Amino acid sequence: MGTPYRYLIFDLDDTLYPRASGLQQEVRRRIIRYMVEQLGMRAAEAVALRQRYVAQYGTTWAGLLRHQHIDLDDYMVYVHDIPLPRYLHVNRALDAVLEAIPLQKIVWTNAPGAYAERVLHALGIRRHFARIVDVQAMNHLNKPMPEVYTRVLGLLGTKGAECILVEDSVNNLRAARSVGMVTVLVDGPEDANADFVIEGVEEIGEVLRRLQGGKWGVKPFIGRGKAS
Repeated sequence: MGTPYRYLIFDLDDTLYPRASGLQQEVRRRIIRYMVEQLGMRAAEAVALRQRYVAQYGTTWAGLLRHQHIDLDDYMVYVHDIPLPRYLHVNRALDAVLEAIPLQKIVWTNAPGAYAERVLHALGIRRHFARIVDVQAMNHLNKPMPEVYTRVLGLLGTKGAECILVEDSVNNLRAARSVGMVTVLVDGPEDANADFVIEGVEEIGEVLRRLQGGKWGVKPFIGRGKAS
């Protein structure tokens, strides 16, 4: 039996690699350093403002772009200038899982494409992804802004019901659900906006088996099944 799904869309950071890697903690440290060194803020001010911008806009850079009028390209280079081998390693288990899934695989990230390329190569999984949709492709708009979900569907030439979105952010899944995507939360608590919750991205194959088998309303061992 065929599947109604065409695209398996993955967020990048803290989704395709575990939060415990420490990579995003280093990104956040570099964001604070940027705000202190490049924008002249005190450290405590920078920490508080970063938290406020993330809560209000979904990312720090969206707030800095709007209110501090930063050069976004310079910001992205600065905060992502990180030696990835310190934090990431080839994930052979994930490589095998992705190999077995016949859907087109996309990375959709609020980060720049060059950084996404580096992450995928560090994990040893770049070959599986047909496309990277990054901040430039979204015209400097970011998840979870509702309009970017419509935009990404237009870029792919598809509709929400044909897509599965895998994310570590409930806020990002909420908007995805509103356009009809199946939503999968990685490493988070059960939430009404997540059709499935998995502990690690390697479990995405089990989600696909549940979906293709038509077992709606059956709670999988990895998380919560979507109600029928």
